[in-house]
Amino acid sequence: MNWLPKRKDKVAAFWEWFEDNKEAYFDLDDSGRDKLFNQLEKKLHKVNRHLAFELSEGLVDGKREFIVSADGMVEAFDAVINLVGQAPDLPLFTIVAFRQPQEEEVSIEYGEIELSWEDIFCTFEKDSDEVNLILYIKGFTEDNEDEFVSASFILLDTIIGEYNAGMRIGEIEFTSYEGQPDVRPVKELQSLF
Repeated sequence: MNWLPKRKDKVAAFWEWFEDNKEAYFDLDDSGRDKLFNQLEKKLHKVNRHLAFELSEGLVDGKREFIVSADGMVEAFDAVINLVGQAPDLPLFTIVAFRQPQEEEVSIEYGEIELSWEDIFCTFEKDSDEVNLILYIKGFTEDNEDEFVSASFILLDTIIGEYNAGMRIGEIEFTSYEGQPDVRPVKELQSLF
């Protein structure tokens, strides 16, 4: 005889909580944004500690886009797919799995640096189902390597999408851009996916 209370499924519990609070996330304003975002982050972390989110600033066709991300952690990809796959019908939201490729150039501020698509060039080699990259980055040095590598991964998500960056990119080498010949603008990676 099982006398212990049944534990609620983490994914079902998340969506139940989100449905109860959906209006607050739809009607975002600056006054309570930080508190709401902290709550949402904590609830997502109960599902998987790597999950992250983005909520669109503006509405598209009357809906706010709610992007669930693994924050680049491949081991959390299944959690994203599972969470988004079990999303209830939320007429105010478009629920999206993973950060999607962007058409317009994006610029990232990370720590002390700012990096845009125009600051990164690449060469690549296809290896079966994966693409191996060398990224040539303007201003990249050993002293600022950590910031540039982190910002580059975020930009890569905006260029080819988080899922492709995690599942279709093999090895990545980072180096300084010094006007090397035969490098391509990083935006050209979109044509590979």
